[in-house]
Amino acid sequence: MKSICLIAAAIFIFSCNQRPVKEKTVFVTDTTRVQDTVIFIRDSAMAAAFMDSLPQGAYQGMYPCKGCEGIQQTILFTPDKKYRLEELTWGKSPIPKKTEGIWERKNGMIWMYQNGRAPLKFFLRKDSLFTDSLQYALVKRELAALNPSWKQKQIEGIDFIGIGNEPFWSLDIDNEKMILFKLADAKKPVIVPIEKPLINKDSTRYNLSTEGRPLYITIFPQFCSDGMSDFLYQYKVSVRFKENTYKGCGVMLGNFVEIK
Repeated sequence: MKSICLIAAAIFIFSCNQRPVKEKTVFVTDTTRVQDTVIFIRDSAMAAAFMDSLPQGAYQGMYPCKGCEGIQQTILFTPDKKYRLEELTWGKSPIPKKTEGIWERKNGMIWMYQNGRAPLKFFLRKDSLFTDSLQYALVKRELAALNPSWKQKQIEGIDFIGIGNEPFWSLDIDNEKMILFKLADAKKPVIVPIEKPLINKDSTRYNLSTEGRPLYITIFPQFCSDGMSDFLYQYKVSVRFKENTYKGCGVMLGNFVEIK
């Protein structure tokens, strides 16, 4: 009887000295399947490391080709597992070849699927994509649409902006009010009421006029670099005014007419 009491006392003391275990809420952010075994990413640091192994945003690189200066390849990955690919052949055509499809992470690589063609395969290492043959790489590009300097424009209700250099010019499109075109050396900007654009497969075009002078604005869904920064734009812009053509890049901020 004495021994039983001692054991009971020991259990009581032991249980009293134990601190209550705090419950921890675990969020499952992603899963991967390896040989029919599902591995859940539970720890936040581990989940972040896994997300870093997924392509995010845009990547760009150049690879050699016969009879041309090279082929520039630009890929934009979206969170819904889709991608947009442009291949521009330097020294031949100024119009890029476009491809769209879906992607997935498979066997430690990024697989990109497109209709009628074998999938493209890339290794993702830090901020670069490497082909499976390791012959060339695409480096990460920062999208101009993520530049915080456009935030004020967005607050003001601007849906699309365009910029160019030599000479510097800017374009603001408000889908509900007006279009503003400004040249750096002009005394005042050109402001015209908004009109419905002409939309076709390859571009969106505004045919406008101001004080009897035509103003043509064409927006192309093509990747673009402004030559002044490292930002990658998702649109090219051409403005025809007073018999001069101004070319540059564009950023969609709001409810701009999306071009497919």
